[in-house]
Amino acid sequence: MKYLFLFFGLTMIFGCQNTTAETKDDTFKAVKKPDGDYSEIIRIEDSVFGDEKDTSLMAKMDFEAPVYDFGTVHEGDIVKHTFLYKNTGKRPLMLKVAHSTCGCTVPHYNTNTPLQPGDTDSIVVVFNTTNKIKKQNKPITVIANSHPNKVKLYLRGYVEPK
Repeated sequence: MKYLFLFFGLTMIFGCQNTTAETKDDTFKAVKKPDGDYSEIIRIEDSVFGDEKDTSLMAKMDFEAPVYDFGTVHEGDIVKHTFLYKNTGKRPLMLKVAHSTCGCTVPHYNTNTPLQPGDTDSIVVVFNTTNKIKKQNKPITVIANSHPNKVKLYLRGYVEPK
């Protein structure tokens, strides 16, 4: 029994010591890609207290019009719209993915080249109205290295049956 107390006592003494190891340098290391170094693009600055993020130095995508109303079309028509956006942030903007909720709405966009601050680009969305009738509201989710990192675009309108 006394060995049990001795064991727990030693565990408490040695196990509860404040042994702080030297902290490593917390800076980001550059990750080289064959076509360039984009490691600084995704950096989010921590606040002094660690509870907030400083987004002032991040990329920011601003869309001219995030909603497009295509009016009334006939079933089977193809609706095509170009959403224009601008990088109003301070870092290069990289689109990670743009997707919709079904295969009838397909976004086409550039993922190969970072969009520099102040530059503009576009996402072309094609909506196939086959077997889609009446009121339509098609969301397109765009995810990028920006703040906010997720933006929703919408194609809206009415599809008349054949």
